[in-house]
This record gives sequence, C-alpha cells and structure tokens, in this order.
Amino acid sequence: DLISGRFGDHILRIWARIGIEPVGFWSVIIGSPSPRLTYILAWEDLAQRQELWDAFEADPEWRQIQCETNAGWGGSPIHTVSSTILQRTSFSRAPRRDNQPRRLAGGVFELRTYQFDDMAKLSQVVDWYGTQAAPAFETHGLYAMGFWTTYIGVSPRLTYMLVFENLAHRERAWASFYTDPEWPARQDGLYPDGQSLVAGIDSNLMKGSEFSGWR
Repeated sequence: DLISGRFGDHILRIWARIGIEPVGFWSVIIGSPSPRLTYILAWEDLAQRQELWDAFEADPEWRQIQCETNAGWGGSPIHTVSSTILQRTSFSRAPRRDNQPRRLAGGVFELRTYQFDDMAKLSQVVDWYGTQAAPAFETHGLYAMGFWTTYIGVSPRLTYMLVFENLAHRERAWASFYTDPEWPARQDGLYPDGQSLVAGIDSNLMKGSEFSGWR
C-alpha cells in the first residue's frame, strides 16, 4: 500500500511530465507468496527508454519525494526489484489500454512465464503459440493482452498475459480450451519425441491497481 500510494500520488504525474507511458499496474492475488507490484512500461525503442528513465531518476521532484517518503517509512519498504526488457512477438497485439475490451478493465489478469533450456526450444514454442494456441485462445474466451520474449534479462523466456472478467470466467475459459476435441493433436507440438519443450512455468493471478486504469 505504501508503494502503491507513492505511485498513485506522485510517480504517475512525474512520468506524464517526462513522457513515460505506463501500460498498467497490478497486484498479485494468487501466486507469489510475498506482496508484489507489477507494472509494464511501453517504449518506442531502447534509446527512448534510456533517455526517459535517466531523466526520471535525475528529476529533482522525484528525488525529493523518494527521500521524504523513505524517511517517513524508516527506510525503503522495497525488498527486491526485478526488471526485464520484453519484445513483442510477431502475432501479439500492442498491450495498451485503448486496445483492450472495456468489459475486461476490472477483471482478473493472468501473467504466465515459460522458461526454456535453450533458444531453439523457445523459438519452437513461440511458433506453436502463434499458429496453434493464440488462435484457439480467442475461440474459447481466453483474451491475450500480449505475448513477449525476453530481450534483456533472464532468458530464454516467453511471457504472456491473459485477461478475464472474473475468476469464474477464467475457470470456464481454460476448461473449454483443454476439453476442445482438437487439443490432444494441437498439444503434440509441445512434446516432440515425448519430451516437453518447456522447462518450467510461473503463473500469477493479478488485479489492476486503483490508479492503473485497469479497474
């Protein structure tokens, strides 16, 4: 709540002045055992990211707010910061609020990250999602906000975010997807030679924060 307040009361206003575009902010409701705030920022390219982020970190107003709030809290309440630069896949829509169905704005967001042993397996699964899974998602009510691969950070990984009206909608949509008569044949693409291409999966269910525009 302390960090959310700092974002809602101060950081968003400073970002708007500098030109930093936030896609959204979410808090975990099922998944991570510790409190976590997740947000996505949209950049035109790496050069723009470097320029605007440097401007933010050097901004006098931000520096003053950071010092004052940390002092009021008796030190920074943030334990860990993890940052990853993601690159949209060729079949992904742009993850901006004006691209999303309005009925999903206050829904449940599922962030899924797939880990791989090597880039070749990642490439195979990305191709599979583009030709098999993503089209089937739409049929079964699984709305994909975006698909990304890791550009800078822990790699190789595929990350995507799904949006549901509520938890009941999520259960129905996934059940419909996995009971599709075509699923067994479609699934074969993930298990060449009987071995899964995916080394691990991390999944978190999230809700949009009060200031994110996703409530």
